[in-house]
Amino acid sequence: MKILMWIDNKFMDKAANIKLHEYLGNKEVLITTDINIVLENAADIDIVLGDFPREQLASLPKLLWFQQFGTGVEWLSNHPYLVKAPFLLTNCSDDHHDVVADHLMALVLSITRSIPQFVTGRRKNQWLQTSLTDCDNLFQLRGKTVLVVGLGSVGLAIINRLLPFGVNIIGVRKNISKSVKNVSKLYSIDELGIAAQQANIVITCLPRTDETTHLFNDAFFEAMPKPGFFFNIGRGNAVDETALVNALTTGKLNGAAIDVTIEEPLNNESPLWTAPNLLITPHVGGTYNDVMKTWRDVALDNLVLYQQGAQLRNVVDKQLGY
Repeated sequence: MKILMWIDNKFMDKAANIKLHEYLGNKEVLITTDINIVLENAADIDIVLGDFPREQLASLPKLLWFQQFGTGVEWLSNHPYLVKAPFLLTNCSDDHHDVVADHLMALVLSITRSIPQFVTGRRKNQWLQTSLTDCDNLFQLRGKTVLVVGLGSVGLAIINRLLPFGVNIIGVRKNISKSVKNVSKLYSIDELGIAAQQANIVITCLPRTDETTHLFNDAFFEAMPKPGFFFNIGRGNAVDETALVNALTTGKLNGAAIDVTIEEPLNNESPLWTAPNLLITPHVGGTYNDVMKTWRDVALDNLVLYQQGAQLRNVVDKQLGY
């Protein structure tokens, strides 16, 4: 039996190698990103750690556990036969939430304080000072109601960052029987429209599943009070992009920012590019300089637990998709 560590050797320092080999048990290890080497050993590989090509998982007949790098498991929808495959799937969600929440807050502050407009003005040598009696493009967070949709690790990290700004936080989650600290009101996903009526600022950090597709549509944006802002740090399928463009164009929304889109990279012809007061970042919310080392350490920590027969971190329900 063998463990495959699918990672560039430059990310395997001495400490990581020591930890890996300490918990091999009776297994050998392959540290490679060469698919030909993997296929030569496919019959013996039972554990895969790393950003292994998902389409190649089916070539590993004895796979017991796949520790993927990253969080999203929407790739399962493209490989439905792997949903029923017997291997255990884990991700890196519990060490990924802080940087995603940081990025989200950067988007929120940028849009509510019109930072993109001032950046554009700087490029044109324009001093875009706003008078105190004509400042409808500048807002404070204090006193606003923020709706956070999706209260997993990312949603909870966002709530912790919002608290010092003096906002009222409400939330949407699948199970509303369990209270959430610092959330004044919980709504079920079926009550999303009711929640929208309370929220000046909406933040979604939902995973991609069939249930989350186009939750944020014309009716949702129409239900929001003014001023209204929308932010997506989850997955692009949750948003009806035509509805988002319409809400921004008609002024129903004062501004929005998204880190994800339905199609990635975003098509050059997409109307999102020209929608007013929309900030787009290219799915970098979870990216930072040490991300590969962080994911490596999550994988190695889980390997320790696996060899001890303990409960693993970040187990994914493949049927639910998160």
